[in-house]
Amino acid sequence: MTMSRVLSLCLGAVLLAGPALADDSRWRDCRTCHAVEAPSGDVIVRGGRSGPNLYGIANRPLAADSGFRFYSDDLRAAGATGARWTEENFVSYLAAPDQFLRAMTGNPNAESGMHVALRSGGRELFQWLRGLSN
Repeated sequence: MTMSRVLSLCLGAVLLAGPALADDSRWRDCRTCHAVEAPSGDVIVRGGRSGPNLYGIANRPLAADSGFRFYSDDLRAAGATGARWTEENFVSYLAAPDQFLRAMTGNPNAESGMHVALRSGGRELFQWLRGLSN
């Protein structure tokens, strides 16, 4: 499973912020592959390790979690453009992942491998994730 697929499953399912996030049934798909864990080791939201830790994703360069080695080639190519997970990029990626990667890379065949698109709630999710690292 590619990082973008994992990210999609996680981010596409989560719409709530705060402590309720971990208890929300929509987090089940996300936590299969993702955790939200602070650099101190404090677990904010328990989850799997087959996807990157989502802590600190806000404003981080695409495909740049040094602790995660399984990003898709297309997401790595998008990251090579210097793009960051800004709020706009984050929301655009979640709403139409393949189209986002195609625009970023210029590759008309770029694919994210995501199964889920999040057409609403991405801003709230980004703000929640950004707030964790402030």
